[in-house]
Order: sequence, then structure tokens, then C-alpha cells
Amino acid sequence: FYIIPILFLLFHEIFYFTSLHPADLFDGKIPYPKALSPSAANEFKACPQSYLFQYLYGIREKPNAALAKGSLCHKALEHVFDLHPSQRTLENLQNLFRKEWKVERVSTYAHLFEIEEEEGEGEEEKKWDAQAEREWGKSSLHLLKNYMEIEDPRNIPKPNPLEREMWVSSKLTVNPKDGVTGYASHDNYLKDKEEDDALSDLSPTFLVRGIVDRIDMIRMPNDDDDDDTTENNIVLRIVDYKTGKAPNFKYSPSMNEKIAHDNFWQLKIYALLVREMVASGKGPKNLLIDGLHLRMLRLLYLTSDDDVGVYLDMDLGKTVEERDGVLQEVHADLSGIWRDICELVRKQDARAFVHCDRPFCSCHRVRPDFVRGTVWERESP
Repeated sequence: FYIIPILFLLFHEIFYFTSLHPADLFDGKIPYPKALSPSAANEFKACPQSYLFQYLYGIREKPNAALAKGSLCHKALEHVFDLHPSQRTLENLQNLFRKEWKVERVSTYAHLFEIEEEEGEGEEEKKWDAQAEREWGKSSLHLLKNYMEIEDPRNIPKPNPLEREMWVSSKLTVNPKDGVTGYASHDNYLKDKEEDDALSDLSPTFLVRGIVDRIDMIRMPNDDDDDDTTENNIVLRIVDYKTGKAPNFKYSPSMNEKIAHDNFWQLKIYALLVREMVASGKGPKNLLIDGLHLRMLRLLYLTSDDDVGVYLDMDLGKTVEERDGVLQEVHADLSGIWRDICELVRKQDARAFVHCDRPFCSCHRVRPDFVRGTVWERESP
């Protein structure tokens, strides 16, 4: 069904055409999204036009060096737990990175270090920037060294990690007031309910999905007032690796609170999806233990202003009511984003998706490829 638009985009990349037109993509129709992910939701909040290009039209740039570094570090950190605890050394962790790089160096990331030089008569020869590759590799291996200094995987006790690179997904209700439902119940969800909102023709649910780096089982400190944990105070914790720099909480209390909220938002989405999966009874068996609750979130940053690894923890709350209150806000955020996306798609006008002013955003590089006036562009002052 989408062969012609996809071929068009391929030829566009090969021959550097600069005449993309919305009418030539997907039979001239802006498609509704099939699902939402934390990264897609974040992109829409930051730049609706970038979301249109990437997630609806499927126009994506090749990964840059930072994204490649993050992806390969994540793979190394995933596979280090395939090794016996005694073998989870820094050397072996870094060798896992080297192994992944060897596999994907040419097939996926050749563009990162290729240099095009003119040979004469308009011909170009591609050469390899070995020095840039070495510097990139050293900085990547340094991140893994930072990781080992804040969390030695040899000392992580069994049965952890309970889950690694785990897909989480759920059909959330468009009306966030419905609370915990569990996606298994959505096939029969309020079949006879009267829709009272502007998007009444849409499904009452929408799919949200993502990948969790790691889920651990941990023991909380004893608290005589805490009757919501199991007898041994055992809870679940989501761990997310970050190869970007840790935030600096040097601002006002309100600004620091906003920074923390923004950084933990993705993990709260994962927690919401895990809650829904467990409520449906369809999550992994490791997570379906009576009395075992997901309570803690951990952001594990592999670098910071001081060039060391740091971690940030968030407690979703002692009680089910506290945790549900936090996740209810996230559900409402996602529902609002989904409604806003669908409202823009309904207009069937690419000019309805405005762009941002972030200088690094890909929207500024993709937008010139479209026929002028067919996508939104802020007028020059």
C-alpha cells in the first residue's frame, strides 16, 4: 500500500531531490498514528513538525555519533548480564562494545566517519576518518568505565536483572479518569459508553509501547509505617541507562522540580505500562507475584559535569493510592498528546504542524526538501 511513497523517499535520498510534496506521500493523506512511544510523545511536545516528518511520514535522518554511542553502550550493558557474575569485568564489558561496533561499523554507521573527497571531473572518493573514529570509541569506552564505578555488575545479586530490554505496551483509555483497567479488558471496554468529547469518532483506547532497559527486584529500608510492601519489603525498580549528561540541579526549587519531572517522565510512562500489563495478568511471570509492586525508578547517567557516572532515584510512593496518583497524571499527559496529534491529523494539512526554534532539530534540515508553502514555516521578520 505504501510502496510508492517509500520508493519516492529512497530516490529522494539517493538523488537529493528537493521537491517533496505532501500530495505525493501516502496518497496525499496524513496517516493517523498506530501507536505512541515515549520518544514520539516527547518529540511531538517539542516539535509537532518533526513528529510529522519522523513518525507520520517516516522521514528519518541517519543516526549521529551520539545516538550510535548510546545504542551500542546499551547493547553492551544488556549483554554483560549474559556472562557469569565473575566475568562481568570492565574489560569484558568494553569488549562487548567493540564486538557490537565491529558488527555495525560498516552496515549501519559507515556514514559517521566517511569523508568524501573530490577526485577530479566531479568524481568523489570516500575515505575513512580513523582519528575521529578512535576518539569516538575512546569516549564510548570511557562511559562504560564510568558505569562500572557506580554499579559493578559483578555485585548485582540474583535474580537480578529480572528483565532486560523488555517490551512494554498497553492500550490506554483516551479518558484518563478510567484509571487502572489492564489492556486485556479493552476489547470489551465500555462498548455502550456514550462519547462526550470532540474526538468521539476515535477509538476509546490508544496503544502506547516502549522498551525498558532493566527491571530489578530490590529491598526497601524497613519502615514501621509502610504496610504496602511485602513481608520482606521487596519492590520492583525500573532502571534506565542514559549516555547523555546528567542534569545539573543548580537552579531554583521550582526549576529543579521541573527538570526532575522532565527527566523521569519517560520512566513514569514505562511504570504506567507495566502497571497496566500486570493488571491484565499478561506481563512476564517475574512481575506477576502477589504483593510485589513497582515502586522505584532509577536513571543511571554514564556521565555528568564532573565526568563521572551518577544515578537519580524516584520513589513513586509507599501506597498504591500514591503511585496511582502519580501515574494518573502521566496517563492524562499521554491522552492529551494523543488527542492533539489526532486533531492535527484530522485537518489533513501538513501546514498545521508547526516547527520549533531548537537549532539542532531535524525539522530545519528536512523542511527545505518540501515544496515551499506545503509545510508550515515561520515567516522571516
